[in-house]
Amino acid sequence: MIREFQSKDLDTVMNIWLEGNQQAHSFIDPQFFKQNYDIVKMLIPMSTVYVQDLNGVKGFIGVTENYISGLFVVPEYRGQGIGKALVEKAKQRHSELLIHVYKKNSSAINFFLSQQFEIINESINEESNEPELLMRCDIQHHVKIGKCAL
Repeated sequence: MIREFQSKDLDTVMNIWLEGNQQAHSFIDPQFFKQNYDIVKMLIPMSTVYVQDLNGVKGFIGVTENYISGLFVVPEYRGQGIGKALVEKAKQRHSELLIHVYKKNSSAINFFLSQQFEIINESINEESNEPELLMRCDIQHHVKIGKCAL
């Protein structure tokens, strides 16, 4: 069941965030994420966050305006449609979605490409100094041509 984030979810969401970042971004010093932990913990309640609750939170998506600030799924629950369902929830609320993905995170890039996102820009992340891709899904456009369907 996908539901809105509740304050009681914060510690679980943060554990998923930290573990997911350290696993998916092994090319970045783990201290980078630990140093940003408190900032992210403060920002999560300010974003629109949806969680996949299957007898506990197994994944979440955070969206600020039309920007996906994070999509994470507990490792043992990946590949079961949770990420797709969370993206679909965000698509229901927005006419366009954007996300930055590290260029070295090929599994995330492939996932978002499979969800009808396209790469629109490449830049260097100022905080990590790593190359990243800006990806976009124009929901209104793709619905008309049969992509990005809800």
